[in-house]
Amino acid sequence: MMLEIDGWKVGMKFSAAHFIPEHGKCSRIHGHDYGVRLRIYGEEEGGILYDFIDLKRKVREICDELDHHILVPTANKDVCVEESEDMVNVSFGSKNYSFPRGDVVFVDILVPSAELLAQYIGRRLVKSLNFPANVKGVEVCVDEGPGQGACEYISMEVNQ
Repeated sequence: MMLEIDGWKVGMKFSAAHFIPEHGKCSRIHGHDYGVRLRIYGEEEGGILYDFIDLKRKVREICDELDHHILVPTANKDVCVEESEDMVNVSFGSKNYSFPRGDVVFVDILVPSAELLAQYIGRRLVKSLNFPANVKGVEVCVDEGPGQGACEYISMEVNQ
């Protein structure tokens, strides 16, 4: 059985700016309207696979943290980040940027691509929700606008 939630239709979305170093025009700061879609796989118990409300609440919390921020990757050795109390300085290659601290969200990924944002959100979701044994897997998809995105499947057998 599969449970599916379309974030475009139920408000699991965010807008954010990012850059992908050494990736042509994507190395320039640009933004997307992202939608998060979920699929939960498993066996229903008592007619329910998992509560929609818990899933939507948690994904919306993660989306709210990312919304209207610049996503700065922290796992990329080529991206240098220096923080002060009020500012974040980011450099890679020949580019140097300074952002107000409140405009930045650090994400522990190599680059803030749709693929790695799906992993990031998926891991946070699995870590924060105590999925019951009847849930066998979670698929998180992050779309960079309707119609194009990336999905990450996380098996619960590995995570339980």
